[in-house]
Amino acid sequence: IGAKFFEMAGSEREGPPPMETSMELEHAIGFGGSLRGCLLFHPNGRDIVYPAGGCVVVSDLSDPHNQVFLRGHDDFLSAMTLSSSGRFIASGQTGENADVIVWDYEEKRLLYRMQSHDAGIAALAFSHDDKLLLSVGVAADNRIFVWDMASGLMNAQATPSTERPPVACVTCAAFGGFFKDIKRRDTANYMVATAGKRSIRLWSLDPMTGQWPVMGESLVAHGHVRDYTCIAFSGDRQWLFAGSSTGDVSMFQIKGRSLAVSKQCVQGGVDSLLVMEADAQGQATMLVGGGTGTIAKLLCHDMQIHDVRNGQVQVQGGVTSLNLSPDRTEAIVGTGQAYMYRLRISDLKHILVSENHSAPVTAVTFPHDSSDRFATCAEDGSVRVWDLSDYAVLCKGVCKDGGTPLCIDFAMECLLTGWSDGRIRCFDAETGEMLWSMSDVHRGGVTALKVSHNQRFL
Repeated sequence: IGAKFFEMAGSEREGPPPMETSMELEHAIGFGGSLRGCLLFHPNGRDIVYPAGGCVVVSDLSDPHNQVFLRGHDDFLSAMTLSSSGRFIASGQTGENADVIVWDYEEKRLLYRMQSHDAGIAALAFSHDDKLLLSVGVAADNRIFVWDMASGLMNAQATPSTERPPVACVTCAAFGGFFKDIKRRDTANYMVATAGKRSIRLWSLDPMTGQWPVMGESLVAHGHVRDYTCIAFSGDRQWLFAGSSTGDVSMFQIKGRSLAVSKQCVQGGVDSLLVMEADAQGQATMLVGGGTGTIAKLLCHDMQIHDVRNGQVQVQGGVTSLNLSPDRTEAIVGTGQAYMYRLRISDLKHILVSENHSAPVTAVTFPHDSSDRFATCAEDGSVRVWDLSDYAVLCKGVCKDGGTPLCIDFAMECLLTGWSDGRIRCFDAETGEMLWSMSDVHRGGVTALKVSHNQRFL
């Protein structure tokens, strides 16, 4: 076959062009858990939406084989949001081509591409009625745009920071319904909040003229200066809650434009925030996700934030996403270590949906005698064995002080891995336990290894 190939390659005989072959993507295992607020529960109660590299993934919670991939970006995603009706998905990317793409959920197609930002997208938010999309650029871009979802055209624009270079970097944004007049009646103007480094501001947008009757008015905090990481309006839009990098949640009154109360909630900073509708007694439940993996449940009532008995639970990795289910009984939770959970709000009981590597995968291998499972290793220092029938993790091994695993192979019921520190480490392929380590194998790190077919040589 090889001789015939070279004979044909060297001839000038014309013929039909070679037939192109392609491979269909069966499934993608991965979740960009480092992005805040990017694991989203679709209103149909069946699907979840999340980023994976430069791709938007729509996945069925009940069927791991049912995935749809929305591809249109040429760099990593940096922000994502879902409209309240579930009709639109918006995604923004980092890099030179900092496009914002709006996807039609039902048809799973690209609807609009906005190309006005530079350097990257920091935050995205839909209005409560799905009519407008807010996009905020990173500090180097320093621009805010509002887009009309009926036409995909720009409705308004603004500059969040007037300093040069910009110092008030916006990291999060949210729509708050319509502004209310002095008699607490809805006006035609939309209410928007933005927050970030040492700033939290309120905006009012007239959608008919594209003007800002209230343009970036700073909320009064009486010396309470924070770097805000996430914000959420209360259901009645009278309060704005803001989580900070110091682990506290601040409660601002919209009418008075001022801070009402601040409460320390979690360690490691607040990475996510979920505020539910108030009950008949006026109590609103709030979930706070911390950077150390803590989810805290609190009650908000009478301008106060109260702790709840047994109101904390621990998960793997900083909690970067908390998104409410359509029936409001549970939340989908995403962490910085790429774990997904379903959390029941009433008692904080949770189940694992999936787990993934949180850093680039460096090697993949199949067993010598089967194809129903495979193993991977990644730069996060972990080794995992996966079941191909449902893509679940059968076992996991971790070495925290070995550098990076660079290669992997099965050896009977063991996994042999080569590491950047020059060692070969052996893990049990059934339990993930590390069995032994061989030091000083190669001075520059073990970059490749292979087990012989008779399992006797490495």
